[in-house]
Amino acid sequence: MSASHPQNPAGDPVLVVVTGPPGSGKSAIAAALRARLGLPLVAKDTLKEVLGEALHVEGRVDSQRLGGAIFVLLAHVVHELLANDVSVITEGNFTAQSALFADLPSARIVQVHVTAEPELLRARMLERAGDRHAVHWDREAADEAAARAATGEWAALPLAGELVEVDTTAWPNLDEIAARVAQLV
Repeated sequence: MSASHPQNPAGDPVLVVVTGPPGSGKSAIAAALRARLGLPLVAKDTLKEVLGEALHVEGRVDSQRLGGAIFVLLAHVVHELLANDVSVITEGNFTAQSALFADLPSARIVQVHVTAEPELLRARMLERAGDRHAVHWDREAADEAAARAATGEWAALPLAGELVEVDTTAWPNLDEIAARVAQLV
């Protein structure tokens, strides 16, 4: 097993899916996993910010449309990496219907489901609103995201493979999470 491209015994690359509601800490956890596992990270928000700036996206409706397109782009990039035997971490608020999971190349999946109490998600989104790229509309979306999280919309996905649940209501130890994930990859 290579440190940069962990493989399962069958030789399939590993797909680490970091998912959950907005404001749960997915980006921080995915970055910590990237640093500790030595795998490439394909993150929804990073792609959205780069393309949003390049395309001069303004307004929430255009940002939402761009977000939908980013999920398709992200799926394409991740599929290409997996098809070429490269293990990868991907991060976003995926659903079971996300393009990422359609016709997924053979891979061993480790899902890291990140969550927190809905009111804390809302508070985090409001707190970060002024510090984020203009393609994000956290202030406007905070109430809606908290309500959707309260209904269980961003529950763990029904994926084959391993599941690591992370509740960030009390901020977890990132080294411990990375160690748990490393054991599974």
